[in-house]
Amino acid sequence: MSTSGVDRSRVGWVDGPSFRGTWDILWQCLVTTFICTYTLLCLNIPAPKDSVWTLFRRRALWMVLAVLGPEIVLTYAAGQWSGARHSVAAFQRSGYSQWSMRMAFFADMGGFVLQPRDGEPFPLNAKQLHWLVVNGHAEYPALRPEDVWDKSKQDRLSKGITAVQIAYVVIECSGRAMQNLAITTLELNTLGIVLIEEITEHRQWRTTPLDFVDENGPGWSLNVQPFMKMPVIPPQRPIQRIPNDRFPMNPYGVQEYCVCFATLLFAGIHVGGWNFSFPSRLEQILWRTASLLLFGVTAAFWVLETMASWVRLGRWKWIYLKLVDPDRLPEFEKAREERRRATDMREPALFPLPWEFWSIVPVALLDGISRLYLLVEAFLELRSVDASAFVNVSWSEYLPHI
Repeated sequence: MSTSGVDRSRVGWVDGPSFRGTWDILWQCLVTTFICTYTLLCLNIPAPKDSVWTLFRRRALWMVLAVLGPEIVLTYAAGQWSGARHSVAAFQRSGYSQWSMRMAFFADMGGFVLQPRDGEPFPLNAKQLHWLVVNGHAEYPALRPEDVWDKSKQDRLSKGITAVQIAYVVIECSGRAMQNLAITTLELNTLGIVLIEEITEHRQWRTTPLDFVDENGPGWSLNVQPFMKMPVIPPQRPIQRIPNDRFPMNPYGVQEYCVCFATLLFAGIHVGGWNFSFPSRLEQILWRTASLLLFGVTAAFWVLETMASWVRLGRWKWIYLKLVDPDRLPEFEKAREERRRATDMREPALFPLPWEFWSIVPVALLDGISRLYLLVEAFLELRSVDASAFVNVSWSEYLPHI
């Protein structure tokens, strides 16, 4: 091979390249999204007879959901966190001070199984286990928080790697913003995803013989699908695993506001691409429209769900009586408190309300369409990107040096 055209002059120190390629952007975003959705999803314990294919399909479905609607996954996680907090409070009120959040999460994932004398075994959630223990039907489990923690040791390395990768993406995007370097819409989508991923008695029953304590709902598979006349999943009764799709029903203070803020933040991140340079003016208009729609329908969802939740809690009637007929208010409050005590604060069964379902459907469709376009455009933009998107961040500007 001829080297006659090569510069043979001697040189000193040569810095590394200050540019990155399209493949570098794609690889970073795709790998970060994959490891984030794969390792941070803590699905409930499967049924004993679930096959490897069933487990793979279930995890793949939730990974897709985490990409298409990470705020939905966050809302489910918030419901689990809220349930665990209530469980810890209930056990500690009953004198079991060693019951912890970790043990509550383990229970709500289906970690405890009841074997009836004359029936199929089925998993217990934390609320059902508490009822059995305080009523003398079962002994308090001889399990320590350290025992539960020990079962997740194998996940620590992968979660540590995921945390480092997430931190890298956040720092990289922050550095590019501070140096006025272009950020691709694919990186913007990835940033949104990783930020969000960082919560028997003898009577008729639907899921387990302990439905009178808690029905493992409400949720998509156990409540929404029957409302839509669709098959209920899983079909076996009593259920052999606790579904992953339990909704948080009632307001839960600061946590509710945190979830609301996080989902609005996710939608708002896409609005941050308002003045990005797109391959065409039409794509810029579509991005702005889709990002505004995503933010708007997210806000509408919280308004509608809060209204429905207030119906279930009787707050609208309380406001009405307060304004129109205050003399009946003490009687109403007394009746409501008696209902709460009788059901041991069990979640209301009125889910979904008909008007709630039919108002949420168009909101969900608009959310899906907007989110799908934002994902597609994130890849389409790579065909013609602002040249500064390929310039590496000059980290030396932020590091102390002489």
